Amino acid sequence: MILLVKPEAADNGFSLDMALKTEPLELEYIKAMLKEYNVESMIYEASFDRRSFDEIFNEYTPDAVAVTGYITQEKLMLSYARRAKALRPGCVTIIGGSHAQLNPERFFDPAVSYICRSDNIYAVAEALKAEGLIPPENGFCPPELSVIDGLCYPENGGWHKNPMKPFDLNKLPIPDRSAFSTYQDHYRYLDVSPVALLKTSSSCPYHCAFCYGRELNCGTYCQRDLEKIIEELETIPCGNIQIADDDFLYDVPRLKEFMRLLRERNIKKTFICYGRSDFIAVHEDLIRELAEAGFRYIMVGLEAVSDSFLDSYQKHSSQSLNIKTIRMLQKYSIHLVGLFIIDSRFKKEDFRNMRRFIHTHRITYTGVSIFTPIPGTALFNEYRDRLTTDNCEKWDFMHLVVKPECMSRFHFYFEYYLLVMDLFRIAQKAGIYSFLRLEDYKNIFLKLLFTDSFKPRTRR
Repeated sequence: MILLVKPEAADNGFSLDMALKTEPLELEYIKAMLKEYNVESMIYEASFDRRSFDEIFNEYTPDAVAVTGYITQEKLMLSYARRAKALRPGCVTIIGGSHAQLNPERFFDPAVSYICRSDNIYAVAEALKAEGLIPPENGFCPPELSVIDGLCYPENGGWHKNPMKPFDLNKLPIPDRSAFSTYQDHYRYLDVSPVALLKTSSSCPYHCAFCYGRELNCGTYCQRDLEKIIEELETIPCGNIQIADDDFLYDVPRLKEFMRLLRERNIKKTFICYGRSDFIAVHEDLIRELAEAGFRYIMVGLEAVSDSFLDSYQKHSSQSLNIKTIRMLQKYSIHLVGLFIIDSRFKKEDFRNMRRFIHTHRITYTGVSIFTPIPGTALFNEYRDRLTTDNCEKWDFMHLVVKPECMSRFHFYFEYYLLVMDLFRIAQKAGIYSFLRLEDYKNIFLKLLFTDSFKPRTRR
């Protein structure tokens, strides 16, 4: 029995998890893969399951526990591995996910048996074979640990890191969504609920300076075959689909063929995806077709309201392209989710300019993230000496982890608070985000303003 754990949200004082809750797609792939080997597994949704981890563990006494998560959940991931070892010292513990893929050293812990840092989910099966938890096929000997793709494991008092290879997504099975109906009412993207995830590519074809996704899968962009995507779509018991790709709007012929297949198979879903303004602004006919095919929300990294900031991010876009994108999506009744970066170089007028831009162009769905260099990227190394904390829970894009250049921390947070409250009022006036309470967000941001601004910062 293998227990697959999706941790709860980190307790960092914020409630963004109320607005963005996704199904455990990585674990559903692994569950489907384990079924190919006739290995029983179950997914533990820590956020929603009323049972504690200890209760689940004692009921099923798993031979192995595999945990995935994001950077803000690093401590939680390690805590589950440690607890599994405490409950059953012989239990095999496996850590995986996007954070572990680029930062495996942060999980070099006595309670961790293996770190699977490849997109290749079959590396998990190979590690379980080496442990004797999956019988080798046709009488072959279990694999040597040293040949398992991307595997990290303890060796001679230290840790060994195997080389990692790009993974072909077409080798993925159809995810096992057998438990999806149990928790589907919890899964949401903003006002859309329930919502399921669909993965059609890995890594990213672009080179934005701050991008974490670009580094995944060895930095190799890989697209799934459309027939496999359509086959999976037809199995998803949900009318709302969030496409999890870093950028879905990239390959025009592929997008046209995707929409043709949707029509041919009579698949009618509501779609959410990411796209770039420099793509959207010059493909009006395609955007019209996407609207007709059911695309209702497109997340766009507008990032900034000045060309100088956009150039520094290597976006290869401009304010004029952003404005054209906004107008085009509004024209075809597609909700733009405008994503912006609150840069550590901001002055008071930069906050005001962003507010003015959002008001002027009537953007109701917005996401404003404080500039955060993510560990594992080149940008992180560039800013390493300017970091003010090594607390992974602060890497949530809502805390300052880099010292502001032109303002005190207090005044930076104060302007950020004014901006977020203003955007919240815009959303409420438009009749969206009814599931969130303004008073709750006020309290959260006021706490941030008066605690994180003044408490001592720590560095590694």
